[in-house]
Amino acid sequence: MTAKKTVRIAFVDDDENLLSSHRRNFARLRPDWEGVFVNDPIAARDAIIADPDVSAVILDIHMPGMTGLELAAELRKARKELIIVMLTGYADLQSALLAVNEIGVFRFYPKPTMLETMLDDIETEIKSRLGQIEDTLPTEFLDLFELGVIAVDETLTILHLNSQGAEVLRRSSLVRSGPQGRLIIDPSPEGLTKFLVPPGKTVPRSHQSFSLERDGEKLSLLIRRVPKKADGKQSFMIILVDPAQQRPPAVDDLMDLFGLTRSEAKLTQKLAEGLALDQAAELVGISHSSARTYLKTIFSKTGVNRQPQLMKTVLSSIPSLR
Repeated sequence: MTAKKTVRIAFVDDDENLLSSHRRNFARLRPDWEGVFVNDPIAARDAIIADPDVSAVILDIHMPGMTGLELAAELRKARKELIIVMLTGYADLQSALLAVNEIGVFRFYPKPTMLETMLDDIETEIKSRLGQIEDTLPTEFLDLFELGVIAVDETLTILHLNSQGAEVLRRSSLVRSGPQGRLIIDPSPEGLTKFLVPPGKTVPRSHQSFSLERDGEKLSLLIRRVPKKADGKQSFMIILVDPAQQRPPAVDDLMDLFGLTRSEAKLTQKLAEGLALDQAAELVGISHSSARTYLKTIFSKTGVNRQPQLMKTVLSSIPSLR
């Protein structure tokens, strides 16, 4: 009789204290599993690729030499079946969507998250792949986001939603849950149907934004196409943004989201508050000519060319998971 294969997990983090904590807790929580602990992402990449018995990896997104996203991308190319869990202290939904949708990261957790939670989810995924349980997307994961998040299929039938999404459905007149659990969007934005079900041989777009407005009420929708699963079914993640409740992101968030320098991020934050360029420059402590120079760079990094577009982009950007 063949012995049951031991689950082997790799931990990758440049923080030695955190690695030591993982080592202690891992031995206590999963005494029948094996752990590999590496503080260098490049060494971890080589070791994990060479070791087919490693079934899952828990890695930090911010590491010197190679970021977690870069490491995850290389591991995914070499190990299609590898379960990748990512940790970050500066998490934002854009990075989460990139990691989950494009690289195939299994879960994206903010620091700190209990190791037991991550190991339980990995164990659930392993059992799911063995056909022992049905795969689901836990609402606890979606609840980490500050925005409303709703997962739907191509008929807009609601598959999952977080608590913030449920609250938007409860109070908004623009979106609601209808018969058979379908998401009703009223008024229906132009182009939505073509985005969900592209005609003919049209290449599907990965994401698209829509704006809803009626009787002074406004709501923005960012819809991301989720890669099809093995059963061929298409699903989407809808992010609900209420402009009236959005505050400009923190300076550190703007730096993370758009790659701005700290001075550029400070200026962007003030502009997003509705200040004129000269007023924003004075509050940040720079000259008007310097502010104009900064603004050109900010436009380039954020992909806009006018200040109103910059305000819209910043105010609809995804708040981080601090």
